[in-house]
Amino acid sequence: MDLVRDLLDKKVVDRNGREMGRVDRIVLDVREGAPPRVAALEIGPSALAARLGARLGRWAAAIEHGFGLDAGRPVRIAIDEVLDVHDHVRIDRAAGETPALEVEQRARRWVASIPGS
Repeated sequence: MDLVRDLLDKKVVDRNGREMGRVDRIVLDVREGAPPRVAALEIGPSALAARLGARLGRWAAAIEHGFGLDAGRPVRIAIDEVLDVHDHVRIDRAAGETPALEVEQRARRWVASIPGS
């Protein structure tokens, strides 16, 4: 399996088919005397930003923290929770069990608070 081609930037959907985001980073477990293995997948703006550069990753994490969105971020999905990988990555977890949709939920509440929306 080519990890970059087959996993990075693929949609992640929960067990109910709800989209949670995209695979932004792959976490490897590197052990001495053994080949590396995929330990987890990460979803979230700070994971994507860190992939693009360390300084950008710290900046994105600081913004998440400033908005109070840093609890459980980036969302880490253990590799044993991955059910299958096709045109998307399907996991054995519900989106509501993770903070993956917190930004969307806050945005909906903010828009709903605007008069006439």
